[in-house]
Amino acid sequence: MRSILKRLLGRHGTAVAYLALFAALGGSAYAAVTVTGKNIKDGTVTGKDVKNRSIGTNKLSAGAVSSLAGKPGPAGPQGPAGPNGEIGPVGPPGATGESGLAGPQGIAGPPGASGISGWEYRVSDGVRISPGGTGTTRINCPGGYPIGKMALGGGASATHSHAHISKSTPYETGTGWEAEFHNEASVAVTGYAWVICAKVSS
Repeated sequence: MRSILKRLLGRHGTAVAYLALFAALGGSAYAAVTVTGKNIKDGTVTGKDVKNRSIGTNKLSAGAVSSLAGKPGPAGPQGPAGPNGEIGPVGPPGATGESGLAGPQGIAGPPGASGISGWEYRVSDGVRISPGGTGTTRINCPGGYPIGKMALGGGASATHSHAHISKSTPYETGTGWEAEFHNEASVAVTGYAWVICAKVSS
């Protein structure tokens, strides 16, 4: 520094100018300069002039940030299926659909067994029974055995409650009904047999 001053002092006008500059700079050999965006010309600062990681993304525009993103990579393998979710609530019923066309008529089945025909109810003429006595009465189905009508059911009745019915059964051939009475009353009574007949096909 002294040698420099000696050289500068050799030139009076130059020395005065430099001394004034030195004093203005506060006695230091250099001065710090503050640089703002107004002092920088557009396009003069490149990536080499900016220190790495010195500028955050919050200082950049959205377009600049999106340009820094890399291209998407290839799709990865499909992951395993997740568990089934809970069953949702039942939805409202849908509208009733239109009726379909009638199907073709089916094949007629085989004829069934013949039923009962010619049903009729018949009562005997009755038998008069003296007090303490017994009596029997019968009623036949028309036609006789084996081509006539058969007895489907039957019974007996009397004109007095003290007339005891000792027998009420169909014939062994099934073509009529028979009733037998014992009169326990003090007066004469009349007993009747009745039968239900019909033509029965086998």
